[in-house]
Amino acid sequence: MERRREGVADKSPLLKRAEELVALIVAHEGGQTLGGTLEIHSDTEDLLSRSRVPREQLNYAVPEVLELKQRLAKYCVENEGSSPGNVVAGVLDAFLRVSGYPPLPKESEKSA
Repeated sequence: MERRREGVADKSPLLKRAEELVALIVAHEGGQTLGGTLEIHSDTEDLLSRSRVPREQLNYAVPEVLELKQRLAKYCVENEGSSPGNVVAGVLDAFLRVSGYPPLPKESEKSA
């Protein structure tokens, strides 16, 4: 099977949106601001700006052929143990919010 060249026109709307969100989050982490209509939710932005927040593993089945675990491990080794966890969290959070699944309100927000 011939490998298809991936041009912008060939990408799904979800993939395009994910790429835009990744660029936005990476720029944000570097202290830059990108123009455009995409925004990180203020609660998510606050969490992503902190270096020490409680974390948990996200266990979700993904296609093996993407070799995500191996590629992430290589990335972390080549980038001095850093992890793209904030990028994953930001993109997934934005996707879930846009799809109508925001986080549940905190107890302090329920009584206000």
